[in-house]
Amino acid sequence: MITVLAIVASLAAVGFALLAWRQHSDAVRRSAARVAALAAAIDGHEPAFAGAGSLDAFGSAEPPMAGDLFVAADTRAPRRWMIAAGIVPVALIVAALLVTRGPRSAPPAPTLHQPQSLELLAMRHDTAGETLTVTGRVRVRGRDTAPVTAVVTGRDDAGRIVASAHAPLDDAGLDRGGESSFQVTVPGGHDVRRYQVRFETPLGPVAHIDRRGRPVAAALR
Repeated sequence: MITVLAIVASLAAVGFALLAWRQHSDAVRRSAARVAALAAAIDGHEPAFAGAGSLDAFGSAEPPMAGDLFVAADTRAPRRWMIAAGIVPVALIVAALLVTRGPRSAPPAPTLHQPQSLELLAMRHDTAGETLTVTGRVRVRGRDTAPVTAVVTGRDDAGRIVASAHAPLDDAGLDRGGESSFQVTVPGGHDVRRYQVRFETPLGPVAHIDRRGRPVAAALR
């Protein structure tokens, strides 16, 4: 499309240039004829024109009238054609670029999957007043994995759930062998006697492998 319009624009430019050159040449010939007629009038001689049936310097079959000798030539027409010769091709090319550009479609987002495996490498807890903070380190394997969230559930002495909180993994660490960390702050931790951590994504829960060598559930006391 752009190639075709570029060719059309080039041909239009050439055509306008030829037309402008022709208009300019006619203006030059007319000006020369007027100068010659004026010089002849000053010298008292009649200017010599072409014979009957032939075109004179003014492009007509009739010799110019004396009143036409001193009419100023319109030099604006050649300039108009020259301006058009430059503007029209540029306008055609710009129009072609706008037409062919069109909206760019964004690349499709990769399809997210559950992790192939998730390993719990380390975990510890800290208590400050009524707040329980659980931190840990995991290894996530797989490509285009969905974001993983760590969920901490606290239970009392009777095994009842008394507190729960969650936080996403720190994905900034996934570039280093798939390892990442998490930190979950659990309010109301003063009633928690044991806590347990699990992992999930928007696609569902993720089973993990405990590489610590002891159960996932940990006692506070």
